[in-house]
Amino acid sequence: MGFYRDRKSNKLTSSISVLAVTISLVAAQSATHKSLAQTATAPAPAGVTLINGAGSSAVNTLLSGTGTTAPLAPQGSWFNVFGVGNPPSLNDPAGIANGPVAPAFTFRYASVGSGAGVTSFFTQTPPSVPAGTPALNSLTILRPVSFGATDDPLAGTDIERIVTGTSNSGKAIQVPVVGVGIALAFNRTGLNVPAAGLRLSRITYCGILNGTITNWNDTRIRNDNGGAIIAANLPLRVVRRSDSSGTTFALTNHLNTVCKTAATPGIPTANTWSRGVGTISASGTVPPAAPANTVVWPASFVSALGNGGVATTISSTSGAIGYVDSATRLARSLPAALLQNRTGAYVGPTTPGIQNALASGTIVKYGAAPANRLIRIDGLADPTVATAYPISTASYFLFYDVYAGSNTTGPAAGIRQFINWALANAAQPVPPAANSSSPTPDQIAIARGYAPLPNNIKTVARTVVNTCVNTTSGPSPCTP
Repeated sequence: MGFYRDRKSNKLTSSISVLAVTISLVAAQSATHKSLAQTATAPAPAGVTLINGAGSSAVNTLLSGTGTTAPLAPQGSWFNVFGVGNPPSLNDPAGIANGPVAPAFTFRYASVGSGAGVTSFFTQTPPSVPAGTPALNSLTILRPVSFGATDDPLAGTDIERIVTGTSNSGKAIQVPVVGVGIALAFNRTGLNVPAAGLRLSRITYCGILNGTITNWNDTRIRNDNGGAIIAANLPLRVVRRSDSSGTTFALTNHLNTVCKTAATPGIPTANTWSRGVGTISASGTVPPAAPANTVVWPASFVSALGNGGVATTISSTSGAIGYVDSATRLARSLPAALLQNRTGAYVGPTTPGIQNALASGTIVKYGAAPANRLIRIDGLADPTVATAYPISTASYFLFYDVYAGSNTTGPAAGIRQFINWALANAAQPVPPAANSSSPTPDQIAIARGYAPLPNNIKTVARTVVNTCVNTTSGPSPCTP
């Protein structure tokens, strides 16, 4: 899919509107799994700058932490190693061992899905907490929304959108921050899974996800696994996202490439993909008639909110299989299928598999160098490397080019310091030296099921942020 696609005709990941996010934000996830990087609305400690963000649920485990013990607990997540915890218990009691690296800043993050996060970013409206959920009313983030996160990168035309609101204005800055795989996780109960793992060929997972393969005893699943009978008779229950989701975009973009005869010779007509490519809704609305690129899932599929909601439904549903990000799969201890890639190899959603896919991608830029506003990693729809996990993508952060407050102590300064820390490499060491005993950002990402970006992509992203997010008054330092 080209980088300069027309966002006006490419809106949503599912036929469920973003309104469902605000109505049922926590229907499938507990407060723990919808946690923020800092779980209180109390003002930041004196002298500490508060930086709020919202978006993709795929990076929640990395930014905030979704588990209760290491390595997935809030202590040790990116935000709580880098900045001051709110409450402070989100930092390691030992201090230097697990943050904060930057005691002048504290980050909060609302894991609401890519669509809702992009809407919050462009409208400067914090994501809503539904009425009747008092346990979560204290978890809302405050104005201003300083950044967004999405697994479906903005298109080039979105650079011209002006951010509304009183604190921040200007055009969008977009950079990739981490790699993630889209896993096909399943419920093991009642299945005879081979010791080497469950293998699904391209033809087979195309058929499962378009609804034509409906039972675990299907001969195609048996053939993929050396003739093993995975189940004598167990209906497949496919679980999909109900919210506007970059995870759905990454999956369906892959299916739209792979589930075609040109990409997969011999694929039956019934297994080809014609259900659309889902992407986020930047407007947060659904027109009366679904646009062409809206995914129309089979009615038999089960829907759930967020990656965590899909994981919960898989865990509780006999015969279930569904798509979740690689970090959620790891956090929930769900088994995942080994998928056949373009070269015929079967690869799981591991850090090396995702990294190998990212290494085969190309950096696409919008704007003039060196301050390219929008950066995207292209060529990931069907990686060509033999060791690549076939459904791999990157998560992206969205920033503004103008922030209120001091350029040395305000949000712009905190964002630059965070990106320089999170995307450090051997040529640009992790700052500061005083906290050298803290885990590195790459170590944190790998332990939580993500894949660090290749060094060349990290360098491009740092250059963009250090150039563009570098002022508190106009004009922007970033080129058009």
